Amino acid sequence: MKKTLFVLMIVFIASCSSGPERTAKEFTENLSKGKISEAKEYCTESTGQMIDFASQLGGLTIDPDFKFNIIKDSIVENKAWVTYKDQNGKQDVVELVKIDGSWKVHMDSQK
Repeated sequence: MKKTLFVLMIVFIASCSSGPERTAKEFTENLSKGKISEAKEYCTESTGQMIDFASQLGGLTIDPDFKFNIIKDSIVENKAWVTYKDQNGKQDVVELVKIDGSWKVHMDSQK
């Protein structure tokens, strides 16, 4: 019984550490610090293309002091929304989709 409980705890911890919150944090922090290649590891292909385009136009702001402070998250089926504040108190939402079991940031070009 103890062994089964231990295994379940490990699975739960592993699933939490790879959830939408972690993906949103890694994506946002890497992008804010100008680490484009690293940020693209956490987003959909179309979002990566948008980042490349913005980067080529000089439209990305670099903030080496960026801090990601999660406020809340919401998950509905294969979609998630992570609300956070930066070090200046600005609040924003990161939208994610689950693709092949992994959470990926997805920015809609229509918004």
